[in-house]
Amino acid sequence: MKMRKIIAVLLLASFLITAVLTVASCAKAGDDADSNNKNQNQADDSANLIDNDEPDEENQPETPDIKLPPPELPEIDLKDANFVITTYDYSIPVWVQRDIGADEENGDTINDAVYKRNSLVEEKFNCKIVENKSLDPTSLVKKAVKAGDNSIDASCVRFRNLGDLASSNHLVEFSHLTYIDTEKPWWDSNSAKDLSIAYKVFGVASDMTLMDKDSTSAMVFNKKLQADYGIENLYALVNSGKWTLDKLLELCKIVSIDVDGNGIRDDKDAYGILYQRDTMTSFLSGCGEFVGGKDENDLPVLTLNTPKALEVLDKLYDILYDDQYCFHVMKFFDPKGIDFTEGMNGIFHDDRALFMWIRMADVENLRSMDTDFGILPIPKYDEQQTNYLQTVNPYVGLVMSVPQSAESIENSSAVLEYMSYESKYILQPAYYDVVLNTKIARDEESSKMLDIIFGNRAYDIGDVFDFNGLGSDVINMSMTFDRNIVSKYEKKESGAIKAIDKLLEKIQAIE
Repeated sequence: MKMRKIIAVLLLASFLITAVLTVASCAKAGDDADSNNKNQNQADDSANLIDNDEPDEENQPETPDIKLPPPELPEIDLKDANFVITTYDYSIPVWVQRDIGADEENGDTINDAVYKRNSLVEEKFNCKIVENKSLDPTSLVKKAVKAGDNSIDASCVRFRNLGDLASSNHLVEFSHLTYIDTEKPWWDSNSAKDLSIAYKVFGVASDMTLMDKDSTSAMVFNKKLQADYGIENLYALVNSGKWTLDKLLELCKIVSIDVDGNGIRDDKDAYGILYQRDTMTSFLSGCGEFVGGKDENDLPVLTLNTPKALEVLDKLYDILYDDQYCFHVMKFFDPKGIDFTEGMNGIFHDDRALFMWIRMADVENLRSMDTDFGILPIPKYDEQQTNYLQTVNPYVGLVMSVPQSAESIENSSAVLEYMSYESKYILQPAYYDVVLNTKIARDEESSKMLDIIFGNRAYDIGDVFDFNGLGSDVINMSMTFDRNIVSKYEKKESGAIKAIDKLLEKIQAIE
């Protein structure tokens, strides 16, 4: 596969492999007609399913061989200064942040792409890209702003820390970042629209990072079990718009077996799907429902208690809480002190699960799997729902921001804009094309599924800002198969509204 392919990952993407594979999609959609007012941004940015019959000329991606002109930036000479970006030093190997710093080329595809990108940025601005890796970059930013320390030029901000840093006026609002244009294809404009508050933006997902891609939700399926049980073509199911919760349950029932015959459902048996607690909010959003949304003034509102959201949750409880067919790996392994990721991967590697819910970073753990597997988007609620939606996990997903104490927010904005631009054509193809396609994803159809997955990402403002813990409650309730979401919401609603009001008061006071 030629490395010159450029993948328009975050906007609208398609691959050239041996023939033109036409993919028509828009940014993303969210809701059925019943809930069009619930999350206006997600509904406004609806995306279409793949149409394999006729190409839609208006939605065709740019020719991969053509690189868009660079952003118009002034001549800036940083006089060989360091341009410092704080990043996360996670202890879990699969979540190691590897998208900012690279000291030299070493043959690793991602490392070398980062090095090449950084070299171009350094040459343009006469600077040195320096990664400041920390277990707690949030504290670094707070300390720098408080002390007036201008040593941090930009910061990777985890979604769950965005509200704290923004409302405490530690981050520059993006309208002041002169040279950043979040409508350009090297920024994920959906993240700006979905996570803005009163039209103020404090962090945006960029092509210069991979953590938000790694934390995007998806599904994998076991091709051996698919063949053994004569299960239909799952890719065709997705393309026809028929990959739904009902179809998921139907297929899960086919393969679920009490392997050891002891009458107890445990890790020795076979299941339709392996999932984690985070699957709950992922599937909720996949069905077009969210913990929170926006009103007509771009202000956060709670949407977990709408009739449609409760209907979706009730169906998710019916399906995922049925341990005859679905195996909650965290619920089973955590109390035993066993790493749930190892337990989950062991079952999938052993051909005892048809489906497994993942974040894209988890695909790396399947590299050594003998059995072929495929990748699918999160299922829709029903066939009437227009689009497939994938969430970006708020615990490890991140955005790019600039701290208030940056030496020059003008220079920071210029460097970030250019760095994101070059990343679109260097880093993202390396991640999306080479790593996911040729090294891990094992068929051409999975590549098409990645177009859907990365082209239809949703950011749930209620889960990201986690008002009074409602987002956390949705996933944590699954650890005990608790279905009492209505009573939980009633107890938390007042506190959540106060949390929204408090956040709004602080945000609206920021210029």
